[in-house]
Amino acid sequence: MKRDVVEIGKAARPVRERVSAEEWQLRCELAAAHRLVAHFVFVDMTYNHISARLPGEPEHFLVKADNVFMEQVTASNLVKYDVDGRQVMESGFRASPAAYNLHAAVLKARPDIVAAVHTHSPANLAVSAQKGGLRPITQQAMRFYNRIAYYPNVADDTTPEGTAQLARALGDKWTMILENHGALVCGTSLAEAYIYHHFFELAARAQVGALAGGAELIMPAPDVCEERAKKFGRIGHYNHQSRDWVAGMALAEKLFPDHKE
Repeated sequence: MKRDVVEIGKAARPVRERVSAEEWQLRCELAAAHRLVAHFVFVDMTYNHISARLPGEPEHFLVKADNVFMEQVTASNLVKYDVDGRQVMESGFRASPAAYNLHAAVLKARPDIVAAVHTHSPANLAVSAQKGGLRPITQQAMRFYNRIAYYPNVADDTTPEGTAQLARALGDKWTMILENHGALVCGTSLAEAYIYHHFFELAARAQVGALAGGAELIMPAPDVCEERAKKFGRIGHYNHQSRDWVAGMALAEKLFPDHKE
């Protein structure tokens, strides 16, 4: 696809002038979500990303550009793709194949998913390398009890073929551990995907710490875990009115006002 021949990040017309008010609002929120993940989670250089499906355009989504850290994401440097992995809006930026293939595959396979967070943090990498995956040893981990898909490290999950296989492995679940790779957390809204990713990260950090301590772990009864998952792990529980999202947007506004550029 022909792109603007311009300096990186300097499109011929400002992005805000080329998109709807709804898309610009989503761009601002998605940029803020990247900044917040970078603020709370130690992530892997330029290789982690969040996607969000566009309102009124279910075949299109926004995702992080390939040459910026999460700390550098702005409303304007997010890039727009379709669920077949094609860039659909001219930009001085592009996403990495790993990003657009993975998110395109998941969003195409699951129309009910609106947003997805994919990270490699030290904690979720550690859990992804442990047999048994995420254990229900904390309140945060119990939210995901029996609700995690696992994808074995058997194929290149940056290619269209590999990511299609990954999307099939996700099945009807909303969270996936990519073995020896990291985590994928999805939601019915950007807010939900962000919030559940935060809980997943806390659970992973706690597990790594508990195992490192060497003491025998307290394993809650299965019925206790299931009850907590039903109450606090249900999909559709969080949205843009949820207090954690509202507080997060306020924090992003205070700490990272340039995310709206």
